[in-house]
Amino acid sequence: MWPFKKKAKAATQTVPVHQISYSQLDITERFDDHMDLQPDDWIATAPLNKMTPNAQGQGLPSVDASEEEIYAAASLLSRFRESIPIPNDGVYCPICHIANIDLGKLRQPCPKCSRPLLKFGWD
Repeated sequence: MWPFKKKAKAATQTVPVHQISYSQLDITERFDDHMDLQPDDWIATAPLNKMTPNAQGQGLPSVDASEEEIYAAASLLSRFRESIPIPNDGVYCPICHIANIDLGKLRQPCPKCSRPLLKFGWD
């Protein structure tokens, strides 16, 4: 009937975990957790290195890293995120595991430990 051939379906490809790179050290429990937050609200985050302990080569510190090593790694990743205008980013503390939607708090003291807050992506 038609002179056209059906297109072959593209094969699904998976990316090996060792090829994934991270731009922050923590995540929230669910996507869109930030949607109901106000600028003064804080939400708990979870460290990615505890969920993917074999991902050290992609920017995550080891599970037994010191707070100084964790913060240094997070700060480096935050500087990368800061170099890209990403809509809806907020801030977080990778030591206290809290996040906030107000990007204006970037590099301001964490309300718990006083370390400078770092850039955090919600998606």
